[in-house]
This record gives sequence, C-alpha cells and structure tokens, in this order.
Amino acid sequence: MKNVPTHWMEHAVPLASILIALVVLALTPIWASRWYQEPFLGALIEPHNVISQIRGKNWPAREAGVQWSDRLVALDGQTVSEVKEVRAILRAHGFAPIGATFERRSGERFTLVITPIKPSPGDLVTLFIVPYVVGVLFLATGIWAYRIRPDLRASRAFVTMTAATTIIAAAFLDMNTTHYVVLAWSLSLSVAAGALAHLALVFPQPMPFVEKRPRSRFFPWLFTLALGIPAAREILLPSTPHAYIQTWIWGYGFIALAMLFFIATLITRLIRSHSPLIRQQSRIIIFGAALAFLPVLFLYLLPIAFGGVIPEFRAALYFPPLVFLPLSVTYAIIRYRLLDVDRVLSRALTYLLTTAAALAAFYLLLTLLSLAVQETVRPNDPMVIAAYLLLLVMGLRPLHNLVQRAIDRMFYRSPADYRRALSSLSRGLVVTPNLQRTLRLLEEQLDQALAPEKFVIYLYNDDQGEYLPHASREDSAPPYPADDPLVRLIRESPTPLWLPPAGPFPEPLQGKHYHRLAGFTFVPLRYEGRMIGFMALGPRRSGDLYNSDDLDFLAAVAAQSALALENARLFTNLQRTLERTLEMKNLMDDIFASVATGIITTDLSRKITLFNRAAERILGISAENVVGRPLAEAIPFLYPELALLTETVLKRKQAALSTELTPIVPPRGELHLRVSCSSLRDAHLDTKGATIVFEDLTERRKIEAERERILQTFGRVVAPRVRDRLLADPSNLRLDGTKHIVTVLFADLVGFTAYSERTPPETVFKVLNTYLSLAAQAILDEEGTLDKFMGDAVLAIWNSPDPQKDHALRAVRAAQAIIRRSLEIHRHLDDPSHHLLFRIGITTGPAVVGNVGTSELFNYTAIGDTVNLAQRLQDTAQAGQILLHRNTYEAVAEYVHARPLPPIHVEGRTQPVEVYALEGLRET
Repeated sequence: MKNVPTHWMEHAVPLASILIALVVLALTPIWASRWYQEPFLGALIEPHNVISQIRGKNWPAREAGVQWSDRLVALDGQTVSEVKEVRAILRAHGFAPIGATFERRSGERFTLVITPIKPSPGDLVTLFIVPYVVGVLFLATGIWAYRIRPDLRASRAFVTMTAATTIIAAAFLDMNTTHYVVLAWSLSLSVAAGALAHLALVFPQPMPFVEKRPRSRFFPWLFTLALGIPAAREILLPSTPHAYIQTWIWGYGFIALAMLFFIATLITRLIRSHSPLIRQQSRIIIFGAALAFLPVLFLYLLPIAFGGVIPEFRAALYFPPLVFLPLSVTYAIIRYRLLDVDRVLSRALTYLLTTAAALAAFYLLLTLLSLAVQETVRPNDPMVIAAYLLLLVMGLRPLHNLVQRAIDRMFYRSPADYRRALSSLSRGLVVTPNLQRTLRLLEEQLDQALAPEKFVIYLYNDDQGEYLPHASREDSAPPYPADDPLVRLIRESPTPLWLPPAGPFPEPLQGKHYHRLAGFTFVPLRYEGRMIGFMALGPRRSGDLYNSDDLDFLAAVAAQSALALENARLFTNLQRTLERTLEMKNLMDDIFASVATGIITTDLSRKITLFNRAAERILGISAENVVGRPLAEAIPFLYPELALLTETVLKRKQAALSTELTPIVPPRGELHLRVSCSSLRDAHLDTKGATIVFEDLTERRKIEAERERILQTFGRVVAPRVRDRLLADPSNLRLDGTKHIVTVLFADLVGFTAYSERTPPETVFKVLNTYLSLAAQAILDEEGTLDKFMGDAVLAIWNSPDPQKDHALRAVRAAQAIIRRSLEIHRHLDDPSHHLLFRIGITTGPAVVGNVGTSELFNYTAIGDTVNLAQRLQDTAQAGQILLHRNTYEAVAEYVHARPLPPIHVEGRTQPVEVYALEGLRET
C-alpha cells in the first residue's frame, strides 16, 4: 500500500470498519442460504420479534392480517422471545400449518394458523442479492480509494462510510431474519451518517473553517456517539420491545441530514472555489450524489424523519441508486489521476448506445416487416437477418460516428485541430532563429489547441549548466539544474511527462516544492540524442485534462520545433558571447585605465599600441604623443633598457625577468621603476607584440628609507611592540622636536664611583652592564623609550614617541621592577662589594622630544625641566628608594602605596617640590 500511514491511531476506525465489513460479506451469504431453505411464515422479523414493514407477494402471515409493529410472542403454543427460537420451531415443524400468536402495540393478542412457505427466488434477489452486490461495490471502491492515499483524511472518512454502508446493505436480510449482526447493523446507521458528514467537511477540499480548526472535522462523530449508544442499548437491553424503532428513526434522520449536508457543501465548493479542479470534482460528485440519494431521501428517509410516516423500505429500489455515490467519487478521483478516462468512458458509452440502437433497429425492422406482410415475422427468418445485416453494413459506422459526436458535444470538448496547428508551426519555424518569435509562435498554436494556463520553454545554458526558463509573457518560473530530479525524469521519459492534479507524484518528486506542478505536462526537446530543453505546460484553463492524443500532439510539436529551438538557442548563446566579449573589452579598457601599474604594449616593430593612464602619470607623457610611435622616439630615456627586454621577448621567444631601473625622467626627476616584459599573444598563441609593465617604486623607496631611519632611531631603545607600531604607520611619527607630556624615569647606582675606584676595570664593566641591562629590560617591558645611558645612570621616557594613556603607571611599574630585580641579582653575586642599588626619581610633565644631532649621527631624547627634575629627585633619594613628583603621584594615586615626604628644594626652582616615596603597588 502506498504512503504507509505513520499515525496508526488515525487509521484504527477505518481499518476496523473494513474488517467488520469483510466479515459481514463473508458470512451473510451463508445465513441467507440457510434462510432461503427454511420454512418461512410470510413476514420479516426485526429485533425482539417485531414484524417488519416490508412485505412481499403471497406472504401468508401478511396476507392473514399481520401488520408492521406486531410482535410474534408464541409459536405452536410455545413462547418465543428471540428469532432463533422461532427458527428452531419452524425447522422442527416443517411446512405444516402452525399456530402463531401475535401481540399488537396496544397489548391485544390474536392467534393465526399459518402454513409456512419457501421463500421465492424473487424474494432472495430483492432482499439479499441486490443489497449484497451494492455492499460489495461500496466496499471495493472504498478500499481502492484508501489504498491509493491512506494519508488523506478524505480517504479515511470515505472508506469508513463505504464500510458502514456495506454492512447496512449486506446485512439487510440478516437484520430482518436471522439477527446475527443486528447490533452491527444498528450502529452502522449512525456510523455511515457520521462518516458521510465527515467526508463532506474534507472532500474534495477541506472547508475553510476546517482548515483553520482541523479538529472541527470530528464534530459529526459526536452525533454518531449520541445516537449509537441508545441504539445499542435498545438492542441488547431493551426498555420496551418497540423502543429500538425510535433509535432507528433518529439514525434515519441523521442519515438524511448528512446527505443534505454533503450535497450542500459540494454546492458551496462549486460556487466559491477558485480551483477548476475542485469545481469540476464537485460538479461530478453532486451529479452522482443526487442520483444516489434522492430516491431514498425523498421516498423513505425524509418521510420517516420529519413526516411521522414509516413507508415500506423497497430494497431493490433504494439500494441500487446508492452505487452512484462511490462511482462518482471514484470517477472524480481517477479522472485527475489517469489519462484518457474521459475518452474510455465516452467510447464505452458510445458502444453501449450504438448497441442499443442496433437492437432497437432490429426489433423495429421485425415490427415493420410484420405490419407489411400482415403476419408475425420470426427473428430467425433468413430474409430478416439479411436485411438487418445490410442495414448494419450501411448504417453502423455513420450511426457510431453520430453517437460519438453527440456524446463529445454533450459531455466532452471537441478534439483540437492538431493537423492545422502542426502545419502552421512547420511554416513559421523556418523563418528566423529569433527565440522570442519562436516562443510566440509556439505559444499561439498551443494556446489555440490546448489553452494551457502557463507555457514556458526551458533551454539548456552551457555556461551555467542549468535549464533556464524562456517565456514570451511575464511568467515567473525557476531555473532547474541539470541534475534536478524533475529534469532527470523528463530526460528519461520517452513520452511527455504528465503530473496528475491529485497525485501521487513519482517517487523523486515527493518534495513539497514540486506540489505546485500538479496538472503540469513536461515535453522533452531532443536534438541529436541529447535534451536541449523541455516545454512546461500548466493545467488547461477549461479544467479538462490532457489525454494521450494531446500528449502525442505535444510530442510531435517538440520533434518539429527542436531544430528551430536549438538554432535559436545557439543564436542566443552567440549573441550573449558577443555581448560578453564587448563587455570584457570595455572592462579591460577600464581596468587598464584604472590600475596603478603602467602598461605599454607594442607590435612586432616595437611601435606603441597601448599606453594606459598610469603610464602617463608615472612617466609624465601623454598617450596621444606616444601611441603609434616607436619606443626609441617616444621614450628615449628608457629605450636602452626596454630594447633589451623587448629583444628577449620578440626575437628569442623568452619571457624576460623583471628588473629595477632608476632613470632620470625630465618632468619628475629620479624614479625607481620595476619593469617586466612578456609576449603579447593572439588566440592561436602566436606572438603579436610585447607587453611592458612597470611599477612606480619611488614612493615605496622613500617610505623604506623613512622606516630605516625609524629603525636606526628606535631599534634598540624601545620595546619591539612599540617599534612595530611605529613602523606600521610612520606618518604619525614626528622626529623634528615637539612638545609632549611625558613621564621621565632617572635611575642611578648608589656608590658606584667609590666602587669603581677599588675594583678592577674589567669587573667594573661587567657588573655595570649587568645592572644597566636589568634596568633597560624593566623599562622595555613597560614599553618605555630608553633615552640614554650616562655612566652608571639610565634615562627613560614614556608617552613618546608612541602615545600611552597610562604612561605614569608604566614608569612606576618599571621603577619597582628595577629595584626588585637588583635585589634578586644580589643572590647571584658572591662578593658583597658588588651588591649595588639604584635610586630612582620619576616626574611627569611637558618636555621637548625629538632627534638631536646631525643627519648621520643623532639621538632621540627629551629636553626640559621635567627631565632635570627627575634627575634632582634621583639625587635626593636613598639607595633602593623611588621618589615620585606630585604630578606623577596624582596620576597613579589609586594604583600605588606612597607616603608624602617633606618638600625639597632643588636647584633651578624657587618653590619647594612636593615629593612622595613609593612603598609598593596596590593589588588589583
């Protein structure tokens, strides 16, 4: 079974209904056979031995005056309460007269002597065979629909309805005689009505309120439960013998309302639906439902439910028309799934009517001959047979064609004039390879013949590897890659591919984005064994389906137009290639004009053929003055070098290596150029000239010189990170002396003069370098700039040349590190005389910073009172002590522990200076 359901709970009721119906279909023939062979009183018996409304010809009990609703209470003097007791007594008594006691609903009893009879074949046909066949047809159509699409709500409701109707029809005789499944029959009344109402809500399209609230489709089942429970109770545990009749009347009323509701919803869809498919399906089902429901609805159900009258149920009259409902639903479904359903049905109807007309003609011939000769003419008379055969030979074919045309005109569309369309196409397709004209011609002819809602031709694009849509009208359509599942199906299909409006689609097209293609037909366009494209035709505006004749016509159109479309495709590709070539040429011209690299091209005689704007700018020469002139005349100052390069390329057929030149160009002076030369080739890779490319390195060389200057200035006096930042953007660096706010650190070794006098010079330098190295490293770790070493002292600055927001704190951390590392190094010096300590002064303020000296020998340094004050604070400090000027302390107060010292007087200042002794850094 296709589309195996995943939510099995949704299929419990349909599957259970099918199973019960199959069991009933299997058992009821056995029960009917037994009843047909047993003695029959001449009255059908409903539950609790109540006499049925149905009566037949020459039935003894009914002829003797037994009426509907009388109860059989005794038989042959024995009390009977169930039908199995009645059957047992009749089987034992046989066909001899027997006394039967009946009870009216008023309570009055009467006894009759009845001679049982054997049921007639007509009774068996009308009471069992006809309903049974109807039940089989119902269940077969229901199972077929459920097998195709078990995932649809409509198919589940439909099979439930058909299964319940099957039970009602097949067990109709049992309900009136043997009572084996009378309970199932009673429940099937409300189940069939509920399923029909459910089907009305979801088929052929869900009602709008059901789409918004899907659970509302179960509302009819509430009535099923409300009516089914009392019906079951009155069968199993009756309150009165006749109480079940009222529950059945309610069930009949529910069925009548469900039928009316079903027809009403179909009419609503027919009027309001925007889909031609839904409207056509609704129209078909309305026709079938009207034929199926109207007889039983107006002659039986409505009088019972609303008229207060219970007429006799004529099974042979009411059951057969019901078959039109499942047949119409089936036709509405398969008509949009299978090709040529209309044609098959029209042909079948044609042959049926033709056969009927032929038989009528035969009997009419007999009648006319009998009247002519004034005596009865027998059908086997040779003259009659000869005359009839002559009539058939002369009139059968015209009669068949007449009937076929009448049926097509009445029910189906007239066939299109395919020959005329193909002839028009053959004349028009040879005129021009213009794609738009070819599309218009195809669209006009197909619109006249088939009138599709949408028409698009897809042609293969070699560059993109896709089938691109082409339409003469504004018709949106997506492109399809060559490996798309739809494209593969079209390519593999020997005939046009038609996707049924109601599904299911082929397995590769199960994705949701393919559902919009329902009703489309795809026709492959093949040329020399490959698919160059395909035609896509939407559903027909008339709502009719494509049949095999239509597909054959489309295949012929594709075969006839493939060559024209291939020519149009190649012509379009050629136009596109030409446009791209022109576009590329313009682009290259723009590129040559916009690039910063100079480009010169020459021919084999070394005449300039291209001189771009960059070459004009670099060499200071206008292109108008050089294009068409030899290199020697146009660029004399570069010709010696260029002659060697072009000689290598043009005559030796080698690519020249790039080289750097430093010519003197009159407008600009000395230039630094990197020049390379390569051969200029045509499409056949033959050398047609030379391409000279030169890059102006003049500015780069200036920048490199500036970077070298920076490297010489700061390479060894600043941290590598600071150096790299300066080299990354030298434009931000000014070395000509500017005023900055800086933090200055001045550190000096205490007692170094006395130490140097008593220590050998070699040891002095070794120890001095050790202390100065640790001081320098501590400064560089905090990204300070080493200004200079002055004997045993070191000067460093922060916030120049690289700006630093926390320059004061960096200087304090560096000073702290110098003192700490000095104490640490004492552990590695065994001689206590080598244990020296720095004293440090730190100030923050303005200073002039820049290069001081000559262009060959200079020093990057800071000059000003801030530097002098740092040295004075250092002179005041004790060994291992760090003194901070007030400005420095205020900048780092929240990060350090420091104690104020008495103001000190320094040389060059009239006011005392506020000083703080650093005691440590705060923990952060």
